[in-house]
Amino acid sequence: MKMKRSSTAYYCSIALVVVILLVMIFGTWLKPHGITPTDKINMIQYQEDGKTRYSIPPYAPNSTFLLGTDHRGFDILSLLLNGLKYTLGIALVLTLARFLFALPWGLWSGMTGKGWGILKAMQWVVASVPAFIFLFPPLAGMYFGLRLDQWTKADPHYQILFFATFVSLVTFIGVFPLAHQMAERTRYYNDKLFIEASRLMGGSVIHRTLRHLVPCMRNEILFIFLSEFMQVLFLLGQLAVFNIVLGGTEAIGDADAGYSITITTSGEWLSMIAYGSRYIRLHPWIILSVGTSFAILFLSLQFFLSQLKRRYGTDRQLM
Repeated sequence: MKMKRSSTAYYCSIALVVVILLVMIFGTWLKPHGITPTDKINMIQYQEDGKTRYSIPPYAPNSTFLLGTDHRGFDILSLLLNGLKYTLGIALVLTLARFLFALPWGLWSGMTGKGWGILKAMQWVVASVPAFIFLFPPLAGMYFGLRLDQWTKADPHYQILFFATFVSLVTFIGVFPLAHQMAERTRYYNDKLFIEASRLMGGSVIHRTLRHLVPCMRNEILFIFLSEFMQVLFLLGQLAVFNIVLGGTEAIGDADAGYSITITTSGEWLSMIAYGSRYIRLHPWIILSVGTSFAILFLSLQFFLSQLKRRYGTDRQLM
């Protein structure tokens, strides 16, 4: 593929990705405040009208906590810096799980033509409605039915069951469209003369795939992977808005008195979205901070992918 001349936008997109990677790697050390149990704030004493008064968290954004705090008094900015790596890690693992099944299936179906009808039919069924519509009913029923919203008090066996179900369903729902896309691109290249020449010379399907097809498609596979990663990230964000997350939370308050708050222990962004969405009216800065951060992350990755496609001249081929 012929590369186009780099533009300012291309270098800007790379700079944004570099910043994301730096925050992911060094965010734990960049956070301005601690987020350990010893850093919790029960109340702050202050003077007003000559009287001693007390305030309890969460605190709105101020000069000390630029994005405010959560109910434990933890700095929202520090939580976001610490939790980015977990969010990207979850999305990356789920994307890799999809590719583990979809990539070999798509390449094999595209090269041999076998299973194409089934793959096309399943892709049509899965793509007929948004993935969220498929996933939310069973996951929400299990999550709230098994009381996993109180993660620390839930049965560990139920937690493992939900985790396995979550990963399986999110992986399953993306395999067919991804495999179908890979098969279509494989069928396109399979008609090229160099692939046909290899077949006539006795090259096996595996030989033609590994020696000729994959090297020719490596850029497209990379772009498809990045696109799939962002789709997974967006889907996880949708589920988080409705409080469906994988865990990593703690419950604070007094459950017996009807006061219990489930909150992330690490600052993982999806759990932060779930937590902030429950208090959007009382403490709007929480969801605004994490929601804005999530949107910037997603748009930055989308901008990088579009510039990468434009540089390598693959926009038309992948649409």
